[in-house]
Amino acid sequence: MVSEEKIVNKIIPIQTIIDVANYFEDKKDECKSLFEKDRQKNENLKYSEQAYEYKQADCKVQYTVKFKDGKELTEANYNWFIGMMDKIVFIQKISIYYSISYFSNYKNNQNYEYMNLYTFVNFGEDSVSISVNGKNLEEEVYKVHSYLRGLIENNDYRYNKTVKHRNFRIQSFCLTLGFVLSYILYLIMLVNKEKLTGELEVLINNKFVLIIGQWFVAFLLGNILGFPIMKTLYKTIVPKTKYSHYNRSSSKSVYVDDIEKFISSDEVQIGINADNGKKRLIIERIYKITSKIVLLQLILSIIFFIVFK
Repeated sequence: MVSEEKIVNKIIPIQTIIDVANYFEDKKDECKSLFEKDRQKNENLKYSEQAYEYKQADCKVQYTVKFKDGKELTEANYNWFIGMMDKIVFIQKISIYYSISYFSNYKNNQNYEYMNLYTFVNFGEDSVSISVNGKNLEEEVYKVHSYLRGLIENNDYRYNKTVKHRNFRIQSFCLTLGFVLSYILYLIMLVNKEKLTGELEVLINNKFVLIIGQWFVAFLLGNILGFPIMKTLYKTIVPKTKYSHYNRSSSKSVYVDDIEKFISSDEVQIGINADNGKKRLIIERIYKITSKIVLLQLILSIIFFIVFK
């Protein structure tokens, strides 16, 4: 018997929820096939010869979907449940229930033994829990629990590189955007070189000013324009902050990421987290490109510094 168990610090995409449903539906079909074979085997035998492994057997999968407006729907129809996955942005919680029950006199045809197993898998916006219990089916309870736990834990950690190293990803994007703007600004100055004052003309011909100035302009403009974009992408992905201490020198309260709370919960991609999968993918794709651009610019800056006088 396994009591309710919470699994934490995991990203749970919709596909994992569907995989849980598929697993239960397969188990249900498998059980019903066994029930029918057992019935056919015994129906023409004398009562004294009957040895039922599955008598008065029942097996079902039930889906409950709770919406953000408080509405709650329950169905035992798989296709209905899959249809609900198109409304994940409005869903607050998903519960999947699987049960099997029957009487068996297979080991002792003089006495029937009651057998049952029931499982709840609950997906909230920030939590996942599994509950597997049963009577006289310990081996099956262990098997179902192990499979479900493995299926859910096979997902990426919530506190992964996208979150841990977000400053690199944010600044990589901001600097890349800033470099583009700095080159545009430099070209405008070259086109209007004759209109520049003597001091400005001297400055744009100074490699120290150009290199250091470009990085400064890139950082400044890039953060002004790029930071809000990345902040929007990260809004529902990063940990919330908590009060740390009061800084006397700056006369300000200092807040830090609440990592402990963050890793003690999950990111189930329903409701407020519905678009997080896409956002994480976009962030990593942006970083893959922009990190190369920043590295290339660094190399160009070094070459420019060495070659030009």
